[in-house]
Amino acid sequence: MCRGCCEYDVIRCKCPLQGTPVGYAVPCCRNAINECDPCIIHPGCSVFENCKRCNNGTWGPRDDFFISGRYCAECRPGWSGGDCMKCGGVIHKRQGHLVLESYPNNARCEWTIQVDRPFTIELRFMMLSLELHHSCRYDYVEVRDGDSIRSRVIGRFCGNNRPLPIQSSGNSLHILFVSDGYKNFDGFFATFQESSACSSSPCLHDGTCILDTSYTYHCACLAGYTGKRCENVPVESVCSLPPKPTHGDHFLVYGPNDVLVALQYLCYQPYELSGSSQRTCLPNNTWSGSPPVCVKACREPKVSELVKQKVLPPQTLVRKTPLHRLYSSRLGRQFQSDGPTKAPPVLSQLHKGFHHLHTHIEYECASPFYHHSGSSRRTCLKTGKWSGRHVSCSPGEGSKTQAIAHSLANGRTGTSNHDQASDWQLVCSGALVNQRSVVVAAHCVTELGKVYPLDAAKVKVVVGKHYRDDHRENKGLQHLRVASIVVHPDYDPHILDSDMAVIKLLDKARIGEKVLPLCLSDSQGEEATSGQGMVTGWSPLPDSNLGADEKARVGLVHLADIVPCEQQYARNGMPVSVTENMLCASQKPDYGPSNICPSDTGGILVLPDLSDLQAADNRRLLGLVSFGYDQGECDPDLYTVYTRVANFKDWIESNMK
Repeated sequence: MCRGCCEYDVIRCKCPLQGTPVGYAVPCCRNAINECDPCIIHPGCSVFENCKRCNNGTWGPRDDFFISGRYCAECRPGWSGGDCMKCGGVIHKRQGHLVLESYPNNARCEWTIQVDRPFTIELRFMMLSLELHHSCRYDYVEVRDGDSIRSRVIGRFCGNNRPLPIQSSGNSLHILFVSDGYKNFDGFFATFQESSACSSSPCLHDGTCILDTSYTYHCACLAGYTGKRCENVPVESVCSLPPKPTHGDHFLVYGPNDVLVALQYLCYQPYELSGSSQRTCLPNNTWSGSPPVCVKACREPKVSELVKQKVLPPQTLVRKTPLHRLYSSRLGRQFQSDGPTKAPPVLSQLHKGFHHLHTHIEYECASPFYHHSGSSRRTCLKTGKWSGRHVSCSPGEGSKTQAIAHSLANGRTGTSNHDQASDWQLVCSGALVNQRSVVVAAHCVTELGKVYPLDAAKVKVVVGKHYRDDHRENKGLQHLRVASIVVHPDYDPHILDSDMAVIKLLDKARIGEKVLPLCLSDSQGEEATSGQGMVTGWSPLPDSNLGADEKARVGLVHLADIVPCEQQYARNGMPVSVTENMLCASQKPDYGPSNICPSDTGGILVLPDLSDLQAADNRRLLGLVSFGYDQGECDPDLYTVYTRVANFKDWIESNMK
């Protein structure tokens, strides 16, 4: 709105008609006869700092900033500061109120209310309008009996139901308000007032308060109770405190006279409460109901009204890792442990809007004329997140490569004889990342369906391997003992999410022409969902046609988005959901010759630019073969799913030390 004739000199200006001073340092403008006319709108924001954001308030006239230095004319109740974003503070008054109107997302406000000693404080909520949650996890007001965030919790409140009046035990209360980044409501309004020594009923357990002066008192206690406030309770008159739930906590809820009357439970993420969120102390000194438990659960994803969804009960469809071929063969049965078969667990009741681990939701558009984007099926993972993509509907319409393969062999056995190669069974390929660490898929170093690692004595790593038959090579082959195996804590053997493990070597690998470590890829963008990669490794079962001449296999694959990958699996009878920790890739005929079938190979996926093997950037590890599905002969158009190594880079490096 600035005109070309604006001046920026320090001029004291007055409007010609009203004679009202505008202030100093206001950019005046000249009118048609070259007179200073301060009533012409000046550039404002482009020159001065009066264009700041007024968040929870109202703007005054723009020029008010130059006179008063303020850029918000008035803040909503509970907010202060020039940008109306400050809240909380210390209030030392005999009576007053707290109000917070139209709070934004991700707000945090703290108040400390104080009165003179020995008075106490009575707090009453006159209005409460916050997001409702059974454990008040998202938006809440928390009241503590004291002057800091470390004081004892009296209660945490949310929703629309006003709590009973709250009484402090001393001369201060601490009030914390928190909102998350999801929804916001009207806020709250509360009043407080100072209580005299006896008006706050300081005597517990029906003791009689006798006022000595206006500031002092003593209590006449009933039989069996002692102490200044009759606080010493006979053992038989209260409920004993139960243990806190695993992966959760409970708050103590006090009633009149500071008597413990209830417990309020909550769970830490990604766990959710199963059972009642509150238990009360009964007259017979026992707690009502059964103790709730914290179970892993996922909050149901939000979708528009154009999307239809169907919730399927928790189930685990079989993901066929390359080891399934080995275990189903006669050779592999000797390496498979026969543990007891567990019955399916009995699922507990969750609150509305939450789902158990391995629950699936299938999506489709409400109308066949809408276009569907995102995953058609999403699965609740043990991390508390959903696999796949958000759903919406809208109106439609050779030798160097072998050298890498040589450095990546590992195996496991049912015996502990390390000297005879024939006692060992080759099961997977891994990636040597330094002289004492190998990265491998977790399903390679765990029993089927289990999360704990195999005994280190039952696994060994072979590097410098070129031929499958150890007797074909007598130089460069290194048999290394394993010190320990670390499986990623989020590994899910049913979904095969976080299919990642690190093998720590007892023996140090010697780096040479046939043994070279791979760098860890940190790419999580387009490089991981487009372009090409190279897969190398061995099938768990030997090729009888090649015999002793069988070498490490290698081939190029095309990286693809997870949605067409999920759609192809569903069409072939395996409606799996690909997680953010996975990659999809298929062999395309035009990607060059290949002698490898990735879905049948316990192999690795690396970036394919191998023009200079000595360049570290050309030896980046992109993925580990996780699972695929059988179609008889290897079909180059079928997708194989890989563990996305870049997502675990920090975890791998922390376990390489």
